[in-house]
Amino acid sequence: MFNFETISEIFLDFLNNPSIIFKSEDRLSHLIRLNMETNQKLWRLEDSARMVELGPKHVAAVKQEIDKNNQIRNNLIKDIDTEIKNQIRVVPLNSRAQFYSESPGMIIDRLAILYIKISIIRDLLSVIKETNLIGEYKEKEDIILGQINRIGDFLNSYLDKLGRKKAFFEIQQPVKIYNDKRIKKYIKILAHDKKDLPDVRS
Repeated sequence: MFNFETISEIFLDFLNNPSIIFKSEDRLSHLIRLNMETNQKLWRLEDSARMVELGPKHVAAVKQEIDKNNQIRNNLIKDIDTEIKNQIRVVPLNSRAQFYSESPGMIIDRLAILYIKISIIRDLLSVIKETNLIGEYKEKEDIILGQINRIGDFLNSYLDKLGRKKAFFEIQQPVKIYNDKRIKKYIKILAHDKKDLPDVRS
């Protein structure tokens, strides 16, 4: 049975061995690994985009890469949900109370980000020297571990309900606007119009 523990193993395997080519005949495991890789790439791109000292051309180029990889990430969430739906044979139920608006793919994606955060915190803890800063980052580590455990427990319960036909979800179609080059000129018009509006916040 596919569960949080399996997902955790995939995440940890990637974090410990990022350069090793992942081999699995299981499509779902492969998609989850790709989601983790994409999230880590996005994390590094976001760090790079903050390096304003490298100039506006660098930031603009990195922002384009972020847009591309966000599209890949959204597609992977959809693919994960499709694979789970096919494996568990999820069917829509009559009761809206049994509908979960957040899909398993969305939850797995959120867990991937938390695993990346905790790996970065642990790397920092290995080099931080100030006692008070070590204490602060150990607290952050505990907070994220608590979040991972609670979300993991919820995901196991959710997958169990899906398997017993006690819950269902809908696969969300990613709808991107800003990647559409045809509407860039219209976005500029809207941005210009909003700039001309009076400031009524005071």
